[in-house]
Amino acid sequence: MVEINSFKQAYQRYLGKNLPLPILQDIAFMLMSACQDIPPNVSTYTDINPDNLIWLSGQLSAEFSFDEYLGGHAYISELEADLLAIKGYDSDWFNQHGEWPNVTDKAMRWDVCQLLNDDWAVFAYCWNNAGGNVFYVPQSLWRQAKVSEHLQINLG
Repeated sequence: MVEINSFKQAYQRYLGKNLPLPILQDIAFMLMSACQDIPPNVSTYTDINPDNLIWLSGQLSAEFSFDEYLGGHAYISELEADLLAIKGYDSDWFNQHGEWPNVTDKAMRWDVCQLLNDDWAVFAYCWNNAGGNVFYVPQSLWRQAKVSEHLQINLG
């Protein structure tokens, strides 16, 4: 699993062709929203263009630790084993198994559970007031991650 700790790191990975544009746009939108510094032409992550990314990469907020500022890091799942780290909240499951369920265990509610596009799904659970980790899951792992089942519960 790839761990991303700051926008600057994400932007460098993107420039090196190691991070897809939609994920960088989503990360940028989260950071802009948290900093309340969204350009007037941006209302969703898909509105973020290369000029916005260049601008954001030069801002002080690009250096902020996601963990300290957003309550968690961004993670890119690459292998099926990575899915085991995507934990959700289910107290009954915890009481029965002694650990929180992951996306492969069962479909459940999330604070964020959506398709970013045709290639990526996003999961996040806010474990405290500071936020939580954000996980990006590629289409190749959707079956194992039960993406359809999670979406059905979360989107109705």
